[in-house]
Amino acid sequence: MVEADPAKRAFGRPSLSPRIALCWRQLKLLRMMPTVDRTLAHRRLLRRIHGVPAEAASHVINFPPLAQLLSSAYRRGLEKHRASLPKLSDTESRIVAGLRRDGVVVTSLQALALSGTGKMLSSAAELMDVYAGRAARGEFRHRYTTLVSGDELMQHPSIPWWGLDQSLLRIAEAYLGLPVAYDGCHFYYTVADGRQVASRLWHRDFEDRRMVKVTVYLHDVDDGGGPYEILHRDFPGSQSLSGFNYPILTHEELAQRLGGAIDDRDVTSCTGPAGTVIFSDPATRYHRGKPAVSRDRAAIFYNYFSRRPLRPFLCERSGLSRAQLASLATGLSPAQRACLLWRDDLPWIAKLIPPAPL
Repeated sequence: MVEADPAKRAFGRPSLSPRIALCWRQLKLLRMMPTVDRTLAHRRLLRRIHGVPAEAASHVINFPPLAQLLSSAYRRGLEKHRASLPKLSDTESRIVAGLRRDGVVVTSLQALALSGTGKMLSSAAELMDVYAGRAARGEFRHRYTTLVSGDELMQHPSIPWWGLDQSLLRIAEAYLGLPVAYDGCHFYYTVADGRQVASRLWHRDFEDRRMVKVTVYLHDVDDGGGPYEILHRDFPGSQSLSGFNYPILTHEELAQRLGGAIDDRDVTSCTGPAGTVIFSDPATRYHRGKPAVSRDRAAIFYNYFSRRPLRPFLCERSGLSRAQLASLATGLSPAQRACLLWRDDLPWIAKLIPPAPL
C-alpha cells in the first residue's frame, strides 16, 4: 500500500538547487515533529530525494538545442508511423475524434463491451470493499488518497490485464499517432475529506507530449463524490510555458486566472454511475479529481503514452515492479508484451535515470 504524494507539484519548480536545499532543511526539521507527523514527513522527504535525478533530467531536456532535436524527432516519428496506424471500429473512431476535439469522452463499460470486464470488476469490488473497511476503521486518517500496492494488484491480475485490451490499445495508438506504451494502472481509494491537495488540484501531466488516461468508476460518482474534471479553456501562460513548469492551482486560483467564475462551459465534470469510463488527455488539458465531500471514491486509472515518452523517468509509477510486469507479460501476444514492456525499447541513456517515485 502506497500513499499518494503531491510529487508533481515538486516538478513544477524552475530551479533544481532550491529543491536540494529544501530537502536539507526538512531533514533537520524532522527531529522536532510528533511521531505521526514525522513518519509522513519522512516518507515525503525520501520521495523528494529519490526524485532529484528525474528532476535534473527534466531540466536537461528543456535545454533549447536538445528540446529542438527531440521535437524534430517526435515530428518525424509521427510522419513515419502514420501509415501504420490501426483501423478502428465506429465506437473507437468516435472516442478518438472526441479526444481530439474536447480532450475527454465519457462512455461506459457496457458500451465498450471489452472482454475481461467481468473479472476485472469482480476483483476490483473485492479490493474496494477491503479498503472501505480499512477507511471505516480510521486507517487512512492521515492520508487523502491511497494507492493499491503492486503486490495487491498481482493477487488480482485481471485488473492490470484489462488495460491491455486490443481495443484500448488501438484507441490510444490512433490518438497518440505513435506506437503505444501501457504504463499499468493506478487503483486509488480517495477519502472524502474535501481537501484540495495533490491530484485534487488543477494540473497537467508531463510524462509525454500527449497521453491517454482511461478512468473507470467502481461506484456511482455524483458532484460530491469527487468526479474527474477537465478544463476546456486556456488562461494566460497556460500554453506558452516552457518545459514542464505548468502552474498547479487551487480552484480559486484557477478562477482568478480565468478572470471570473468557472461554469459548465469551462469544465466537464465527469459524474456517472458505477461502470462509467472516461477517456481523457491529461497532458494537454488541465484536470483534477474534484475534492470528495459526500463519500469516499474508488476508481482505477489506466495510463498510456508513446513508446518513447518525452520523460520516461516520470513514468513507471503504478506500484508494479519490473519483475511483476514481466510476470504479467507471460502469455500475452507480442503486441501486448511490447506495450507492457515498453521500457525495453528505450535508448540506453534513458534507462540510466531511475524513475521518480509517485
